Amino acid sequence: MIETEQTIEVEQVGDHFVATVPGIGATVTGATHDEALTNALREIIARRIAEAEAEKRKQRRGKGHTGA
Repeated sequence: MIETEQTIEVEQVGDHFVATVPGIGATVTGATHDEALTNALREIIARRIAEAEAEKRKQRRGKGHTGA
């Protein structure tokens, strides 16, 4: 499970910014500091959604649910 709190590190590399989220192993870029930070937040959210959907599928299989 992804932790509730995540550290986001943003640094400038040449003419763009790179944001890393060590807790989930994610690296994203952006043209500005704010864009890189926003992209990092989106990645955290996307992974939490994927994790929740996987857990729902797992629970459904455990209950014998065969729906789509």
